[in-house]
Amino acid sequence: MWDVLLTVGNAVFIPALVPAVVDKRSHIPRKTSGLAVIGIAIVIVGLVGQGLVLSPLMAAVGGLMWAFIFVFRARASAS
Repeated sequence: MWDVLLTVGNAVFIPALVPAVVDKRSHIPRKTSGLAVIGIAIVIVGLVGQGLVLSPLMAAVGGLMWAFIFVFRARASAS
């Protein structure tokens, strides 16, 4: 039951990330997206450590989206 509840909770964040992933004009600072990737990785480790299955997979989808944002949607440095 907790796995399903956490899966739904993680799934709520995914639609909010879709515009940043799809729109090539969107830019998110690397510090923001990098910290999100690190934080989600820590959460995934904790969820897997508790023996959950679905919620770490859903969190990994969000983590992959943040990683995509980190790589492709960072603003170019002005130097």
